[in-house]
Amino acid sequence: MAQDNRSFESTLHDVVYSIDAGTGLKIIRVTLYVLLLLVVLMLYTATQFRGLKTEEAMDYAQLGRNMSLNNGMVTKCVRPLTMWKLSQRNQNEDPQIGNHPDLYHPPAYPAVLSVGFKFFTMIGIDPFEISPGSRVATMPAEQWVILPVNHLFTLLTGWIVFSLGKRLFSREIGFLGMTIYFFSNLVWKDSISGLNISMASFFIAASFHAMVVSMLNRRDKESTATWAIPFVLSTVFAAIAFLTRYITCAAVPGIALFAWLMSGRFRGGTRFAVLFVMLYMMMVSPWLYRNVKVCGNPLGMAAHTALADTDKYPGKQLDRQLHPEFSFKQTSDQLKAKWVLNYKEKYASVIPGLGGGVLMALFITTFFYSFVRPQVNYLRWGLGVSLLLTIFIAGFFSESSIMMIHAFWPFIILYGLAFFYILIDRLDLGARLYTLGLKCLIVVLSLIPFGLTLMPPHAGSPYPPYWPPLISQVSNWLTPREVICTDMPWATAWYGDRVSILLPKNVDDFYEINDYKQYISGIYVTAITKNKPFAKDLLTGSEKTWLPIITGGRIPPDFPLKEGVSLNARIQDQFFLSDRNRWSIGEGTATE
Repeated sequence: MAQDNRSFESTLHDVVYSIDAGTGLKIIRVTLYVLLLLVVLMLYTATQFRGLKTEEAMDYAQLGRNMSLNNGMVTKCVRPLTMWKLSQRNQNEDPQIGNHPDLYHPPAYPAVLSVGFKFFTMIGIDPFEISPGSRVATMPAEQWVILPVNHLFTLLTGWIVFSLGKRLFSREIGFLGMTIYFFSNLVWKDSISGLNISMASFFIAASFHAMVVSMLNRRDKESTATWAIPFVLSTVFAAIAFLTRYITCAAVPGIALFAWLMSGRFRGGTRFAVLFVMLYMMMVSPWLYRNVKVCGNPLGMAAHTALADTDKYPGKQLDRQLHPEFSFKQTSDQLKAKWVLNYKEKYASVIPGLGGGVLMALFITTFFYSFVRPQVNYLRWGLGVSLLLTIFIAGFFSESSIMMIHAFWPFIILYGLAFFYILIDRLDLGARLYTLGLKCLIVVLSLIPFGLTLMPPHAGSPYPPYWPPLISQVSNWLTPREVICTDMPWATAWYGDRVSILLPKNVDDFYEINDYKQYISGIYVTAITKNKPFAKDLLTGSEKTWLPIITGGRIPPDFPLKEGVSLNARIQDQFFLSDRNRWSIGEGTATE
């Protein structure tokens, strides 16, 4: 019996010791950290997410739904510009409106969303259901699939920050870097946007991390498998990043440069850089071939979007062109002006503003400092090349492309912290309390944007113009086989699940589409068009041919759609026009 008591006391002592200083303490700390992280995630989502707010996010979402229904990479958001391109490529000038291949987006992110959508469909839950008269501005699929997918990639990227920081610098820098990353406003802002930025950022970070592991294992003369497997994984991750967002190709030269420097430069390192690029091209080539086969361009129509928001094509005028005309000189002039204007307006908030600017400033300063470990210096130069390429390319495209600079935020955190630790060591403060205070200060300065965002007032509804119940109601007035024309086809394609054609630039193009391409059963005009300046755009500008129609006033006698209804009697910012009365009395006065 005494022996049993001693055994029990010994076991109890081991448990107490484990909780006090051993494995148990680590488990408790990790559990508390994870709980804190979940609280932050839920708090930010609850206060800031009120539904998808950008056309690109809705476009990706409807692509994911189409893919989940085994329809492939087809879109219900049809643009006159892509109709023109497909008409050029197909016999009988068929624009394939009912089975319209997407020419703008890479497939990886919609494929991931489709898995989530299909899962809920398989268990008997409709994630796309919107109850009539609902007062909620979100669709269940956004809360159950889109948000969790993006949050998952954000959490995985945080783990990459910790792992890379621990390998390159120290465990403390890795942990502190991960904490700053998880408390960064821009990280969670990207995560709730519904865009593919979080996914692309993860695969860029994972590709750099895998190449660091590969090159360090090879330098330490580990077995072939220990460096070859991470090398291949780095290539795979880089390829997936490209298939998530095209602009991530800017990371490839940086990763190849790091492999070249780590492998000895002129002592055989070139073959590793070349091998990486060759494997990368092999992996992305099937998708490039698909685009060439469909429309003749390896990137589809993505490169053409650089002309959007230029002087010649303001707003959505490029996508609304049914007969575009492109010239090299005019295009180059427009692109140069757009690049300058983009960074003239956004430079202060996008580049130095990362993380409040403190860590970004420290990161830039590291380029004038030589670290003791060669791999740290080599990776920094690779990151610098990729960051500069991203900044250069993004300037020609949309705001979401410029936001891809956020993909380098994990590395900016780590290098900024590492250099800050070096400065503290050089100060030789002596008292540990002073050192701890400075470390806390850098964390607090980095987290100020996050704290201010959580304070009231919180995010509001995406209306105008997006109100899912109203969009769903209008779309349901048409059968699934009918086609609607609207100024926000991405929204009716996502919330209404209807084939939607973007409003052409003028009424003549509408006649051409309706008479020779596809019969259109309704026109849905929202605040996107109605809120444009009356004298500048509606009366004498780009929308002048549409003015009699979108106001429901003097509709031309030969116009095929004659029955109209105002959808918001209070402010009359939405109007639906159809070939017949598709609504009962009272439904047409729905408000937001």
